Amino acid sequence: MSKTRRSDGTLDLSDESLMAEYAAGRVEAFEELFRRYEQTAYAFFVKRVGSQDQARDLYQELFLRVHRGRHAYDPRRPFTPWFFQIAHRLLVDDFRRAFRHHETLLGNVLDSAAGGEDSLPIRCDLEQMMSGLSAEEQYVLRSAKLTGDGYREIAADLGKSVDAIKKIASRAMEKLRHCAGRGVVVPARG
Repeated sequence: MSKTRRSDGTLDLSDESLMAEYAAGRVEAFEELFRRYEQTAYAFFVKRVGSQDQARDLYQELFLRVHRGRHAYDPRRPFTPWFFQIAHRLLVDDFRRAFRHHETLLGNVLDSAAGGEDSLPIRCDLEQMMSGLSAEEQYVLRSAKLTGDGYREIAADLGKSVDAIKKIASRAMEKLRHCAGRGVVVPARG
């Protein structure tokens, strides 16, 4: 690898070249990519999960996945979209994991709204209903209805149109309302 450095001490290579160099075994190239992307990756996760600790864990996992995928990277393709596709998949995986382990904000919201001893059966029923939704529907509902993300942001995250996201949200809410008609109270939110 050319050891040409800029005045700020960083390597003077494109991201694509750095990733190719790293795949060839040059650790210095990965260190440079890390310097270039660590703040952006961290901000990406903080904005989406709202927790600095969780964002830190996710961004560390992101760089681990970049390390693991270094040989699959095609240096003829742009690095940044590849990098953020990994970040997006990691975020979706994290949301899915949260649903499986009952760490959802939705349950907490219902617990607060329902209050008292009756909140546990409602939460269990709601989690059961949510498990009947696709991962995409769960992600859209959680993002739009709980974290307050706009449809444009969700559409960008999922690579879909705003109209498609609105349809997914509407369809998911309709499924939840249908399940609620069988005995579980689910708040109807826009």
